[in-house]
Amino acid sequence: MKNQTRHKPTGSKFSLLRQLCNFIPPHLVPLLARQTGVEDQARTFSPWSHVVSLLYAQLTHSLGLNDVCDALRLHSGPLAGDFDKGPNDVTDS
Repeated sequence: MKNQTRHKPTGSKFSLLRQLCNFIPPHLVPLLARQTGVEDQARTFSPWSHVVSLLYAQLTHSLGLNDVCDALRLHSGPLAGDFDKGPNDVTDS
């Protein structure tokens, strides 16, 4: 019999959503929002909040905004430390 060693995956203290958001350069979202004119149209929902909520919706296979809001309310504890809460929070809208 072969001596099989099991590899343990590297653990992380950050959620998958935060790890994905860390890959996005900090200047990229505001730059693209200014170039496309979205920044002028955004009222209460910042472009960064929009990107994060779309990533979350994709990761959780949400079907609509209700699914995203329900899932964020359900997981608000684990996600609370990942991002700064602000006036543009998804659960406030």
